[in-house]
Amino acid sequence: MNNIIYLVVEGEESFAWITEVSNRNHNMFKVIFRNGYENIFFTDVETGKWVEEDMGFTQLARDIGGQIKNFVRNPIHVPKLLTWHKQANDNDVLYFGFFNFMKDKYKMYEIYNSSRRYMYTLVEMDNEEWQIMGNNTASLKNVDPLFIEQVIQILPLYWLNAR
Repeated sequence: MNNIIYLVVEGEESFAWITEVSNRNHNMFKVIFRNGYENIFFTDVETGKWVEEDMGFTQLARDIGGQIKNFVRNPIHVPKLLTWHKQANDNDVLYFGFFNFMKDKYKMYEIYNSSRRYMYTLVEMDNEEWQIMGNNTASLKNVDPLFIEQVIQILPLYWLNAR
């Protein structure tokens, strides 16, 4: 879906082209402004507020969200409460959110990056193996194996603590 939205940016009337980005966890759109700036805007699964990717909860995200809501297929937001894990490792910080649930006999974990965007779902299998499922094949091409290795060491600890 391609549409044009009109809004006021920094006191000036402007317009932008929006294209929906398929995502089962967020309402997500690529927005290209008249001046050439472009970014991805999506709804936060916890609050329903609009997020400007890699920038956060900006005024521009709120303005874009106000205009895009007319094009959203699913305008009702059902909050999904994530568990956030933040841990200092050497010179780095491991920071991610997750939503866990059971599907049949499998423990499923939807993984969100620190920018609040869904990355993929990790499935803990019976044989102590893990499977990764993505929103699309493009999301799986950028998987960081070190990050996943750290995450799968941490996730079972939350499950045990929940009992």
